[in-house]
Amino acid sequence: MRSGVPVMQALSNSAHTVDNSYVQRCVEGMRENVERGESLLRAAISAGIFTPVVLQMVAVGEESGAVDDMMNEIGDMYRQEVEYELKTLGQQIEPILIVLLGIMVLILALGIFLPMWDLGKVALKR
Repeated sequence: MRSGVPVMQALSNSAHTVDNSYVQRCVEGMRENVERGESLLRAAISAGIFTPVVLQMVAVGEESGAVDDMMNEIGDMYRQEVEYELKTLGQQIEPILIVLLGIMVLILALGIFLPMWDLGKVALKR
């Protein structure tokens, strides 16, 4: 939109760029609503796929005439959120991996010691 692409074309391009077919249908529905004369905010609300923060930023962008700046802010916000989640992913998975490793070590130890204990019982019976 900053480079002069009309809103309709920008929504169409966005819909064709998305890999998720559900989101693609929702963005196409937004484009149709905007074609009918609804505001971008109302179309986004009717799509039902955006968070309240995104909707608020779209509303502010429409009121101030800086929708493109607000979309950049939204993109930066989601980029930072994804980067944070990726950084903390290791910390979230670590306890699960430790438990799984402990279970594997227990199974290996039992595999070694159970036959030895059975041999000890046999030796004591004689």
